[in-house]
Amino acid sequence: MDSNLSNLIVAIALALIPIIGGYATSILKKHKEIVTLIQVLEPLAKDAVVAMQKLGVDRFISGDQKKDGAVYIVKQALLRLNLSTNGEALINNAVEKEYALLIDNLNTVYPQVTKAQQEANDAKDKAEQLAKAQQALTDAQAKVNELQK
Repeated sequence: MDSNLSNLIVAIALALIPIIGGYATSILKKHKEIVTLIQVLEPLAKDAVVAMQKLGVDRFISGDQKKDGAVYIVKQALLRLNLSTNGEALINNAVEKEYALLIDNLNTVYPQVTKAQQEANDAKDKAEQLAKAQQALTDAQAKVNELQK
């Protein structure tokens, strides 16, 4: 009876070895992917933050838009590297960390357009477009008058 029980235990243990090995392999693969993700996340987040800050030089971009844009850039880069983008919190935290580390230098290097400046620029652009349209209308009216003679 003891030998049957021993044989049964050995048989079960032998059957479980490939299952346990497969499970351990999957954990190691996930761990390796997480390590790789963490290694590439910092430089990707830094580049994304800088890119979004550069966009704010020419036009007004709110802080939330910059963050969302940086997160989107990082996600796209991770997809191109065939890495998981499921770690939303990890990506957000990496972007926020890089922004906090770089903000003083970024504002010096890439001064941002404020909302008031953007509105003033938009008004100026509208005024220029209106002046061009009025000039075109004046030219067209002069042409009509000339043709009616």
